Amino acid sequence: MTKHSQIDSIVFQREIPVRHEVDVFVAGGGPAGVAAAAAAGRQGARVFLAEGHSCFGGMGTAAMVPAFMQFGDGENFLAAGIGE
Repeated sequence: MTKHSQIDSIVFQREIPVRHEVDVFVAGGGPAGVAAAAAAGRQGARVFLAEGHSCFGGMGTAAMVPAFMQFGDGENFLAAGIGE
């Protein structure tokens, strides 16, 4: 015979007003978030990009982390798309 404990639950409900009607919501303005928002916007989508810091660019900008992929080989520019 096994003992079963009763698990209680709490129901939480809150109404949140809709401020923006969008097609795409992007959470985070790092390199991937900015690229995703720009790509969706270029396709005609209504985009909302939410960023928690005071700037875009993720930790590369907010914390001045210099470890980003090179866009070139020293002579030629190798990136394309949003990177370009």
